[in-house]
Amino acid sequence: MSKVTEAVYRWLDFDLRAPHDIPARVTASQQLTFYGLRIVFGLIWLFNAWTASASANKHAIAQFMGLSFGSWPVRVIGNGVFLLDLIMAVALLSGRGMRAALWLGVVYLIVMWVGVSHTGGFNTAAGQTDPGIAPPYLILFILTFACWRLSQAAPANNNAVAQEHARLWIHAMRLAFGFLWAWDALFKWHPYYLTHMVAYLTAAQDALPGWVATYDQMWINVISFVGPVLVGVLAALLETVLAWSLITGKLMRWLLPIGGIYSLVIWSTAEGFGAPYTALGQTGMTGNMFGNAAIYALIFFTFMAVYRWPKPITASV
Repeated sequence: MSKVTEAVYRWLDFDLRAPHDIPARVTASQQLTFYGLRIVFGLIWLFNAWTASASANKHAIAQFMGLSFGSWPVRVIGNGVFLLDLIMAVALLSGRGMRAALWLGVVYLIVMWVGVSHTGGFNTAAGQTDPGIAPPYLILFILTFACWRLSQAAPANNNAVAQEHARLWIHAMRLAFGFLWAWDALFKWHPYYLTHMVAYLTAAQDALPGWVATYDQMWINVISFVGPVLVGVLAALLETVLAWSLITGKLMRWLLPIGGIYSLVIWSTAEGFGAPYTALGQTGMTGNMFGNAAIYALIFFTFMAVYRWPKPITASV
């Protein structure tokens, strides 16, 4: 390990004695898993491109900019968003142009997060406890690129510098993901959220098709039977533990799959499976993009592949 990389590792770590337990050798099963997760992420971006091409998305852009639907800035930006989504989808699906797609994705997501979503808003009264869709998308994009780079820079290729950089980015994204969960958990402990959990799910049912509303109602009945406040406290406690595990690197063997399953439960209930069945374009400028929690789940599953769960982790760099 170079001195620069070691210094950055130390700067990122809270416990300098903790081993950096990302295995140095990428196995065949890891490569296959990285490939599969990258394809899934690429298909999500392909869905984003499809929704961006719809007229409803251009109407949202026109409304956001305060211009008419047929004005040239709306057409340029609408087509530009579609092209960016398509470029990132093709890069992820093919594995080509990954570096260029990474930088395009980073700039695009930051602009969307700051300029369009206004850093998430954090409206606890509306049930929002996370900073929006762009941060997890950004983390997953960088993490996917790092895993792809780690696979490309296999030990047989003697590309030690590329391996170091890839592991460093993975380590940094784990910390960033941990802080993301910590922020979300902080808002989950808000008294308003704890006392309005059922109200959030009930309000969301109005925009859902019958089969999803029926599924959500099942969860509402269970939560009402157990006790909404108790369920809210348990959710806040679980998210706090997930944040602690990601930041410290402890108990990840057990908590990573729990985090992935928990994210899918949120995705299927509070987010209504991401609402891909609604009017095209709804997932564009609003920042929903196939649902937030589905991206959280993909991040958890990627970290499971990185740390070779459920095999014991060998501390090596």
